[in-house]
Amino acid sequence: MKKSRSLALLLIGSAACLSPAAALAMQQQRQTYDMPAQDLGDALRSAAAVADIELYASSRDLEGKTAPPLKGELTPREAIEALLAKSGLVARFEAGSVVISRGTPLANAGDNGAEPIIVTGSRITGAPTATPVIRVTSEDIRNAGHADLGEVARSLPQNFGGGQNPGIGNSQGAANENVNANGASTFNLRGIGPNATLTLINGNRFAYSSVNSVIDVSAIPIAAVDRVEVVADGASAIYGADAVAGVVNILLKRDYEGVSTSARLGLSTDGGNFQQQYNLLGGTTWSSGGIIAAYDYSRGSAIRAKDRSYASANNPDSTLFPALRRHAVLLSGHQSMGGGVTLAADLIYKSGIMKTATGYTVGQPLRASGLEARTEFETFGLAPTLSAELSSSWKLKAGVFFGTDTTDGLSQNFSGGAPSTAIARHFFNRNIAVEAGLESSLFDLPAGAARLAVGGGYRTNRFKSEIGTQSVARSRHNHFAYGELLLPLASPDQNLGIAHRASITGAVRYEDYSDSGDIVTPKLSFVYDPVEEVRLGLSWGKSFKLPTLYQQYSGYVALLVPVGGFGQGYPAGSTVAYALGPNDRLEPERSENWTFSATVKPARGLELSASYFRIDYKDRVAPPLASGAGVLDNPVYADLITFNPTPELLDDIIAGADGGLQNITGFPYDPVRVVAFLDARDRNVARQKYRGVDVAVRYDFDLSSKQQLSLNATGTWLDSSQQLLPGVPTTELAGTIFHPPHFRARGGITFSGQSFSLAAFLNHSGGVTDDRRPVQVKISGSTTLDLTGRLRLGAGTEIALSAQNIFNSKPEPIFTTSPFDTPFDTTNGSAIGRFLSVTVRHDW
Repeated sequence: MKKSRSLALLLIGSAACLSPAAALAMQQQRQTYDMPAQDLGDALRSAAAVADIELYASSRDLEGKTAPPLKGELTPREAIEALLAKSGLVARFEAGSVVISRGTPLANAGDNGAEPIIVTGSRITGAPTATPVIRVTSEDIRNAGHADLGEVARSLPQNFGGGQNPGIGNSQGAANENVNANGASTFNLRGIGPNATLTLINGNRFAYSSVNSVIDVSAIPIAAVDRVEVVADGASAIYGADAVAGVVNILLKRDYEGVSTSARLGLSTDGGNFQQQYNLLGGTTWSSGGIIAAYDYSRGSAIRAKDRSYASANNPDSTLFPALRRHAVLLSGHQSMGGGVTLAADLIYKSGIMKTATGYTVGQPLRASGLEARTEFETFGLAPTLSAELSSSWKLKAGVFFGTDTTDGLSQNFSGGAPSTAIARHFFNRNIAVEAGLESSLFDLPAGAARLAVGGGYRTNRFKSEIGTQSVARSRHNHFAYGELLLPLASPDQNLGIAHRASITGAVRYEDYSDSGDIVTPKLSFVYDPVEEVRLGLSWGKSFKLPTLYQQYSGYVALLVPVGGFGQGYPAGSTVAYALGPNDRLEPERSENWTFSATVKPARGLELSASYFRIDYKDRVAPPLASGAGVLDNPVYADLITFNPTPELLDDIIAGADGGLQNITGFPYDPVRVVAFLDARDRNVARQKYRGVDVAVRYDFDLSSKQQLSLNATGTWLDSSQQLLPGVPTTELAGTIFHPPHFRARGGITFSGQSFSLAAFLNHSGGVTDDRRPVQVKISGSTTLDLTGRLRLGAGTEIALSAQNIFNSKPEPIFTTSPFDTPFDTTNGSAIGRFLSVTVRHDW
């Protein structure tokens, strides 16, 4: 009876139970424990590993606490509660996990502001995912020496680090999709494109940044981040548009007590990139809620061509990496209102300046022949949410989001030693969303309760662009509804010989867009644990992405050109009308995703996983022509050509083009001489295929009661290709310049002691082929070593020393056609080189 009452109270206070049967089974399974008295954090990690459950706890709550010896046959609940007996901490048990926090006993859990664990990749709390979730904790971030979430993104082999975003690189083609107008840092899984990876903050969308449908993760002070979760699998049926390659969920710290300050100084040893970073984190909790606030200021100087030996063909004052200054503020709080109702809100604000410079010649000063650009940016987002226990079964979560992102830039050209033309740029995004969802148990099955999540909402995106005299102002609205059902097929307490645990999950989502019509996306997942130590997962689904409003509505260009190499046999003086650029008739891009995964835990602390993925991405927006040579004589391009166009058709094309007709024939426009109209505007033509394998190994073990060693390695092999039109040869993407290499990997070892830790990481990125010319050139990959040491001095002070790329690996120069081309593949290489930093942190 006592256990039944505790379980009932737990269900009321937390929305994180997969089902009562599953939670009870987890608490009743007995394991053998034989642990000495030791650090409380180490003891809890060991107990969680024995029980095969996930542990969530704040290192600050555990710091300085000791656990008593633990021996005997115990359930996970009994073991963890025994370890916490004199610590002043309490445990909240959930399906497959335990949350350790300060607070009152479980009897008061319904009113202490407790929040369910957010599960990335599902709307159903506690649902298992068929694809392994990649987790990067705040401790991992500090051990790696990363200063912001952009660096975290670039460290993941599954992510394409391209452009070293903040986006850099001149005249390197449209393939460099990571370039953004305001120095934003973004995730880009599989190299499919930043706006094909959906990034969330605490499970919520935030404002798009600049011209791309992406979130600038540098707007989030890293001191406020608890962990980052990545599901590299299509998830549009769960989250809607943009989740083609997967979803990234940035989870903020929740209950934080105290104040923490830190200062970081660093520089590139080859010159430039002197960085300063200062941050402040404060928080407090009370019986029914809590709040945290974070402020981050960072400033970095530019890297110029004169600082790098491989950039001798560039103007010495051209920037290879921009100068950046950034302020970021975050507020996050929650308050229990009683009766199972909790209010929470996240607020983010960022502002900053980016400066770049490009010299057009090598021998002249930049201000004699060149360009200087200054870009100012500001981001704001507010996401309040309400969670309510409507009954012992039904749970409601509703939220609103309002966010804006503004970018203003001025590009000043210089010619003849004096300022010449200046071009102003302005981009504005406004995102508003309202969403509500319900979750409940439906009925009981032998393996547990079937669970359902349903919901719907409304979103609108307003975009404005002004570049010189060109102006665009467009909005997109959509309504959506979703449903997700979890059916448990087997559970451990059934003692089935053929399965330890199994479940199937199905989801479907309906969206109605103001400019694209209706879209329905399904997803099915099957998770099967034949034994406790092995998990197999199979996932199938469809996803989609909308073209960006800039991509669709920013206007096309109309050209009049001599027929020349476009075709043979035409009379002298014949011309071709040519339209290229954005197209307001674009439709959604669509994909079909398959993932098969296996995870094995053969020994305590050891986990191995492997996933095979395949993505068939259709209707990608792309220019239909790589070259106009011979296009009029090639039947493959017949759908793009109107021969002998009427004057009325030509007038319509000219009237709709930005700036009217651009005549580069040298003769007056004569519609009689136009032998063909070539419509090369962007359209849904490209088909891309991605396939590959992810592997990961992690092994955590104790060297002593106060020392731990962690070994981990992850790697990704990727193959991808593209076909622009039926009948056109397929071209390789992965392994070619400006695209991901076939293989990326990262491995590390971390030693943690009571007063210090030392971490080393080896990073490898494979080579690519420069296929832009008839004679292809191999560009070698890179292997770098990072070292980070952290020393705790007592009384809350820590000093960290970090060396990134300690052997100073440099990018290989590539073929360029002008002095203002960036001299290396910025989508795979970096100008930063060896970077040394020192960080001092103090917890007050």
